[in-house]
Amino acid sequence: MRTVGKLMLLPLLVLLAGGCSKAPVVEENAATQAMTTAEQSEASKYAPSEWQMAKDTLEAAKAEKLNQDGKFALFRSYGKSKGMFERAASLASQAESVAKVEMERVRKETEAILLQVQTELDSLAAMLVTLPAGKDTKAELELMKQDVAAFQQQLQGAQADFARRDYQTAKSKAMAVADKVSAMRTSLDAVMAKTGKRRS
Repeated sequence: MRTVGKLMLLPLLVLLAGGCSKAPVVEENAATQAMTTAEQSEASKYAPSEWQMAKDTLEAAKAEKLNQDGKFALFRSYGKSKGMFERAASLASQAESVAKVEMERVRKETEAILLQVQTELDSLAAMLVTLPAGKDTKAELELMKQDVAAFQQQLQGAQADFARRDYQTAKSKAMAVADKVSAMRTSLDAVMAKTGKRRS
C-alpha cells in the first residue's frame, strides 16, 4: 500500500515542481539596472521613444510578475514575465546607445551655434562702439548698446548650461539670442540710414 501511495503522489510532485517556477529576480534586477544606466545617460531626453518603450515594457513585466506572485504556488508561471524583463533590459540598452549618439550630435551642433552667436554679438558690439552718434541717433544707439550687454549676459547663461551638459537648453537660449541679434541688425540698418552710412 505504501508503494502504491508513493506512486500516486509522484505525478502530483512532478506537477507541483513544474507549476511552481522560480521568480525572475535576476532578470528583474538586470532590467532595473539597465534602466538606471539609461536614465543616467539622459535617455528620456535624447531618446524619448526608446526610453518610453523600455519603461512601459519594464512596468508590464513587473505587473505580470506581481500577477503570478498572487497565484497559488502550483499555478505560478514566470516564463512570460522573465521574457519581458529581458526585453526591457535590451530596450533600455538600446535607449542608452541612441541617447549617447544624439547627445553628442546636439553637443556639437550647440557648440557651433554658441560660437557663431558670440562672433555675431562681438561684431555688433564693435560696430556700435565705432558708429558715430548723431543728434537723431544717439539715444537709439545707447539703447542698442544696453541691449547688446543684455544679450551677452543671456549668451553667458547659455554657455553655462552647455558647461553643465544641458545642451538642449543651451541651444534654445543661444537661438533666442541669435534671433535678437538678427533683429537688432535690422534696426541698426534703419539707424545707419539716418546717418547716410551702410553696414558692411
